[in-house]
Amino acid sequence: MASEPTQQDESPLDADALIPWETSELGSEESEVEAQDVKDRRTELARQLVDKPHRSAMLNEFGWVLRLLARFVFAHVLFEKRSIDTIRSITEPANGTQNGHIVYLIRTRSLLDYLYFNWAFSQHDLPLASYANGVSTHWLRGFFGWLGALFRREPPEKPEEQVQALVTNGHPVVLFLEEPKASVEKNLEFSQKFIYRLIRGQKTTSVPVMLVPMLLVWEKRPDSKHPTILDDIFGTAQSPGFFRKAVHWFQTIWQSFLKFGQPVVQLAPPVNLQHFIQEYPSADTADASEMLRQHLLETFEKEQRVILGPVGEPQDTIWKDILTRPALSHAIRDVAEQEAIPEGKIIERAREQFDEIASDHSLLMIKIFSSVLSFVWYRIYDGFEVDEEGLERVREAAKTSNIVLVPSHKSHIDYLVLSYIFYKYGMTAPLIAAGVNLSFWPMGYLFRKAGAFFLRRTFKGDPLYAVVFKEYVIRMLEEGYPIEFFIEGTRSRTGKLIKPRYGMLEMIIRAFTSGRLEAVKFIPISVGYEKIIEEASYKSEMLGGEKEKESLGGLLKAPKFLTSRYGRLYVEFNEPLDLGDYLAKYNLDPKNLDEEDLQVVTVRLAHRIIYDINEATAVTPSALAATVLLNNDARGIERERFLREIGFLVHFLSQPSRNVRVSRTVIQALDSQAARLEELEAVRAQATSDSSSNSLSTLSRVDHSMDVEALIGEIIAPLMDRSLDLFEVNDQIKSTKDNGLIVYSVPEDARLQLSFYRNNIVHHFVPEALLSAAISRFQSAEIELEPLMEETLFLSKLFKFEWIYEERAEFRNVFMRTLQYFEECAWVSIQDGEKQMVTIAQPHPVELEFFRRLVLTFLEAYAIVTGLLENMATKPMEKKEIVESALKSARADYLKGKILFQESLSKPTYENALRLLEDWKIVERIKDDSRKKEAYQLTKEWSENQKYAELHQHIVEFVYPGRKEA
Repeated sequence: MASEPTQQDESPLDADALIPWETSELGSEESEVEAQDVKDRRTELARQLVDKPHRSAMLNEFGWVLRLLARFVFAHVLFEKRSIDTIRSITEPANGTQNGHIVYLIRTRSLLDYLYFNWAFSQHDLPLASYANGVSTHWLRGFFGWLGALFRREPPEKPEEQVQALVTNGHPVVLFLEEPKASVEKNLEFSQKFIYRLIRGQKTTSVPVMLVPMLLVWEKRPDSKHPTILDDIFGTAQSPGFFRKAVHWFQTIWQSFLKFGQPVVQLAPPVNLQHFIQEYPSADTADASEMLRQHLLETFEKEQRVILGPVGEPQDTIWKDILTRPALSHAIRDVAEQEAIPEGKIIERAREQFDEIASDHSLLMIKIFSSVLSFVWYRIYDGFEVDEEGLERVREAAKTSNIVLVPSHKSHIDYLVLSYIFYKYGMTAPLIAAGVNLSFWPMGYLFRKAGAFFLRRTFKGDPLYAVVFKEYVIRMLEEGYPIEFFIEGTRSRTGKLIKPRYGMLEMIIRAFTSGRLEAVKFIPISVGYEKIIEEASYKSEMLGGEKEKESLGGLLKAPKFLTSRYGRLYVEFNEPLDLGDYLAKYNLDPKNLDEEDLQVVTVRLAHRIIYDINEATAVTPSALAATVLLNNDARGIERERFLREIGFLVHFLSQPSRNVRVSRTVIQALDSQAARLEELEAVRAQATSDSSSNSLSTLSRVDHSMDVEALIGEIIAPLMDRSLDLFEVNDQIKSTKDNGLIVYSVPEDARLQLSFYRNNIVHHFVPEALLSAAISRFQSAEIELEPLMEETLFLSKLFKFEWIYEERAEFRNVFMRTLQYFEECAWVSIQDGEKQMVTIAQPHPVELEFFRRLVLTFLEAYAIVTGLLENMATKPMEKKEIVESALKSARADYLKGKILFQESLSKPTYENALRLLEDWKIVERIKDDSRKKEAYQLTKEWSENQKYAELHQHIVEFVYPGRKEA
């Protein structure tokens, strides 16, 4: 406790009542001699405090009691490497210059927290604090240490002077801002004098003082809005007294054992005191210290809110609030009038719908899920690759904005991954929009408790349900919960992202533009797998089988997959998309957004999110392996060629201009051989500068002495072997050894499953693949540039429902950039003249054929569907009938050898092709009394003169150059 100010300390120069003990020095002027004298005395004081540690200084050695405590309690706290690196970056000199003097800040005084940080700093070789206000550690220094401290005379200087002396001389200190259960006035008295001194000290030194706010959360439960008597006595969950803190410690032991979660340390971005002072040049020391205190308290509030989330309300309270919303009141009244029944009945119906939708999240259930999932992940996955830098960007976004998580959707596991990651890394687990098909008993109850809220597949025909759902989602966002939804609407069966659905996105945009949400940021997230658990069911559905309905019986089959291995799981975050900034980019005013603009911006933003998810997708070893295995037309591929083609893909994707995320395991392996790779790159650059070398083909080269791709394949061979093992154990590849030669082959019935993993990354090659396919159609060594561009544009439009293209990217720019890359690689050359010509290197570069084959299965699938247009010219066909006919004819043609790839038998791709035909107005939907469902028929324009046959032939020539369809 600070000493009371004396009369001599007071000064008429400053009437600041908050820090009366400092006002005597506010107006004093010191000569240079006096200033140096003061500096020398502070240096001497700091030396004394370091030589003979203050009774609050951190311990250099732990006794057996604290070592026991560290083993059973402290060791379970999550102290992330990025936080450790943050402290180290401040304290370790860079270029011979000290980065700053560090001050650790903790909000509420706690000896137990202080001892944890003491242990953690010792473990990670971080600077220990020489002083802390309000705590004492002398009794932990052993008997003689305690006795010495008991009789040691303390320096006569005030505590705040001691802190200033230590900090200005580069010795770390810990400052607690508040005492447990103390009033505002008591807290000001407790710590404000130290903040004031830090600011005064910063003004006398050129080295910045860096304030590092540290938050240690033992229990991830927010304080109740209505404290109980026990809270008053023992403190709350987040401001506990000594005994409640001790309970948290014991809780940590058994919860860590059961994998119920762990306490977390969160560091806020350090505050550079020098910069802070410069931001307020007109503020005196007293004013600046008050502003700094307010800033620090707000910082702690934001950090705590990200970890704990909102307090939450009972479902009845939420329902009563929603019921008062004008939109729901109007909807209830309108439905009652339309159906001519009392409003009370409609309110009952709305309440039933609310109960069907609403989450009933429980921290205990999230802890149980964490425990169960930790066991499951350990059994089935080889590890998680989490984009921690991206997660930190999400954490920062959550401090100032509503965040909406938009992950890819490839597996039912997706529902569990982000909640697990967020909880593990000390962030509020999101509320997850799940299909109502997952609400079956008892899993629906468990999912609801873990944060799921449920929505129907369609809102059509029930305007009341649509309003109840919308108001619930907005209410949860207003409360501060992160929301997670899958913009694709359903799981991808092909491995590539599905075109977005707009309902949930439009709902949130409307809430923002109406002013109900102040700030919204969308977080595009890629959740990727080296192997998925739904392989068999996806294959069945791709071949026309019915989707299996989720049931308890289906989930009880889970023990079977607990004995399998599925490689690694990848979670990658793209940059948060600020909705306000996005609207501003298109010069749209949120307050004056008309209906047409809203619809347009919803579609644009949805496609931008899908594009960003694709860009964040990690290129995994299994995806690389599947791509190479499926991309070869031979019966098998030798191991040497397999690794060289893997190297070709990795080298292509790793170019800085491409901004592709390659698996960290691959990058780490390549970094270990960086010097060798750089040397080979230099040799190749020298060789290709010789015109005689310009036609060398990477994949067909016999001499690999300067082959970077071969070296890359050699370096990451162990990673590829693990991926091959994952496939081989499920009979998806065969490995044949003969006289030292290893050949890999893919059984025909496994190609469709492997295509899922190839399709995870095929979007990275689309510009190159489309251009290569267009080149192949001409079957000529010289092609006019304009016709080549037209054919590539045709393919780009043909696949508008397969891939999302870069927002605002001009086709011509993308085309020319890709063509110029081909020229740099010496695969083509461009000749200027009256007509620009593109000359293809001879022999035809195998790289171009490699790229072309990446989209051949899609082209072949579209050719299959357009082959049915003749049937639709004579009679209408329902969607199901078209898809079944396509699959039937494709199976027959595959057996005859007319179709190249088994993976061209793909129900989702046929559906996309049909969607394109409707979009191009080649087919149209009709409805007559003889049919229950809509049917498709050829439009009059396309049935005349058999234009549909020309389209079919056009596509066929990309797949089978030179073939003429009858």
